[in-house]
Amino acid sequence: MASFFSAVSAGAGASSFALQTARREAQQAEQTARALRSEAQSAQRSADEEQARADSLSAQSADADDRSTSARRNVASISQAQAAAPRNVPFVNASGQATGLLLNAVA
Repeated sequence: MASFFSAVSAGAGASSFALQTARREAQQAEQTARALRSEAQSAQRSADEEQARADSLSAQSADADDRSTSARRNVASISQAQAAAPRNVPFVNASGQATGLLLNAVA
C-alpha cells in the first residue's frame, strides 16, 4: 500500500511541475504579447506623426509651387512688356528739334 501512495504522489508531483511550467510559459507569453502590443502602439503613433508631417510638407510644397508659377508668370509678363516698349525714342519739341529721350514710365 505504501508503494501505491508513493506512485500516486510521484504522479501528482510530476503533474504539478507540468502545471507550474505551463503557467510560467503562459505568463511569459502574456508579458511578451503586452510588450509587443505596446511597441506596436508606439510605432503606430510615430507613423501617424510622420504621416501628419508628410501631409504638412506636401501642402507647403504645393503652396511653393503655386508661388513659383505666379512669380514666373510675373517675370514673363514684365519681360514681354519691356520687349514691347520702345527704346531710345527721341523727344521732339514743337519746332521739331530732338531735345532728349522719351521715357516710358508706367506706375
